[in-house]
Amino acid sequence: MKSSGGMGTSSTVVLALLVAALAATAAAARPSHADAIRLPTSRRGAGAGGLPWECCDFVVRDPDFRPPRWQCNDVSAECPAACRRCEEAPGGGGYVCRDWVVSLLEPPVCTPRPWDCCDAAVCTRAYVPYCRCADKVEACPSNCSECELVEADPPRYRCLDQFHGYPGPKCTPWMGN
Repeated sequence: MKSSGGMGTSSTVVLALLVAALAATAAAARPSHADAIRLPTSRRGAGAGGLPWECCDFVVRDPDFRPPRWQCNDVSAECPAACRRCEEAPGGGGYVCRDWVVSLLEPPVCTPRPWDCCDAAVCTRAYVPYCRCADKVEACPSNCSECELVEADPPRYRCLDQFHGYPGPKCTPWMGN
């Protein structure tokens, strides 16, 4: 039996070289960032840390989503350029960016709180609450305008300032059982 060696083998080699050349050309033409993993925080044109806003006073955390995701409910004259879902504010008078941002850290606030952290926050049940920190501390923070002595020995103080917004992070890390 004779094998068909000459013509079939050379055409297979030529075809294989042609396919390899096309693959190399396609790979060279492809941008280097095409395989990059895109995260919600890596959007172009976004604010600090990839957020669609620079800071937020009325931030909301989605309690059912892990890792945490945040939404800013600040009302502004116009939505930031990086905002994907801009809606008119419920009471009118501006717009609210309804984007959710996944982040382990709470977004930065625009108006500084009278305290850096608070374990015992007391807040109203309003849509955007008014909060006070009931922590007893060795000294009130420098940005607290009204401070009262609550215990004499050892001296413990409490900041009586109210903050319109959420109370912020806890001082003592939460430990599960």
